Amino acid sequence: MASTSISALLERNTELEQGTLESEARVAELQVLRASMERRLRQLDQQQTGTTAQRESEARKIREADVQAAQREAARVKLEARLKNELAQGDIWFDTTRPDALRVELSERLLFEPGQSSLTAQGVEELGRIGAVLAAVEGHAVEVSSHTDDLPAASGTGVGTSWELSSARATAIVRVLMEPPARIVPERLSAIGHASFRPEVPMDSPQNRQRNRRVELTLSPMPVPPASLLATLEPTPPPLVPVKAASGGKSSKKSGRR
Repeated sequence: MASTSISALLERNTELEQGTLESEARVAELQVLRASMERRLRQLDQQQTGTTAQRESEARKIREADVQAAQREAARVKLEARLKNELAQGDIWFDTTRPDALRVELSERLLFEPGQSSLTAQGVEELGRIGAVLAAVEGHAVEVSSHTDDLPAASGTGVGTSWELSSARATAIVRVLMEPPARIVPERLSAIGHASFRPEVPMDSPQNRQRNRRVELTLSPMPVPPASLLATLEPTPPPLVPVKAASGGKSSKKSGRR
């Protein structure tokens, strides 16, 4: 009987040990499962946070675009009021087909003598009035594009090819827009010469060629620089200059020079 009792105890002890091992294995399995679930919850939380941030960013962009569109429309209304005569004579047009930009087109005869790259006095005055309105639209750039017709440049004008003429005209306009009364900063300006290769209408008549000889001022939101460029544009604080302590207990005298 004693032998039987000992055998039973040993068997029972083995069962308990086996049960303990199985329990520990189950606990370890549950811990792994719990850790996996916690990771999944964190991922879902991050995704939800990212989705919310993305929605907020998109809503902010829409609001900014609406504000910018209202600014461009206000600028167009001001220009129409200032340029009634030019609009009536067909020397200025507005193009609002692009939802993100306002384009003002000016006839060559309003700004330049035929074949010349120097602005006339009237041209400088017109650009000053237009530029002052465009400059007031914050957060926008002004692209100056100059166009010619497909006829070769007249001899003796000194402008070379149509490429050179259109580029010189665009540059001359940019210079005027940087001066009073517009005072547009250079970072907001760009100058492009297209020669005759982007006509508005076919080059099949004197009237159409005159229509194509034009300058375009396009007002559009400034592109956002990449973060890497913004970091380089951050102002660097001046180095700290150590202050020397007065020696020998002598009082210091201020110099009269500045």
